Amino acid sequence: MSSFMSESVIIVIFGIVIIFLLFLLYLMQRRVYQLLDEVDEINSTMNVTCSELEELTKNVEEFKKLKI
Repeated sequence: MSSFMSESVIIVIFGIVIIFLLFLLYLMQRRVYQLLDEVDEINSTMNVTCSELEELTKNVEEFKKLKI
């Protein structure tokens, strides 16, 4: 009877550990999605910056042509 009791306790402890690990997995998944959103935001900002840089380069070239 005591072996049945100790097996039940171990099963309950393993169940609690599994539920806790699933909760940690959920938290990490949410954090990964947050970080992916931040990367997308930074990437779009970088694209805008690149296009602005290209436009600035064109304007400088045109100005150099006009000055000469």
